[in-house]
Amino acid sequence: MAAGRSKSKLKNRPKYKRDRSLKDRRIKAKKAASKKRGLGRNRKRRKARGSRAK
Repeated sequence: MAAGRSKSKLKNRPKYKRDRSLKDRRIKAKKAASKKRGLGRNRKRRKARGSRAK
């Protein structure tokens, strides 16, 4: 291991900071995508999307 660098210091390099900041966006994007596909709904409610049933 590199001298004078602990594990916690290693994780503070800019590369990891970028990864960590992107992580939230990734999760958000995943949630948005599943919402778009309507995966949180049952089949009937999925089918009803787009056709405005009264």
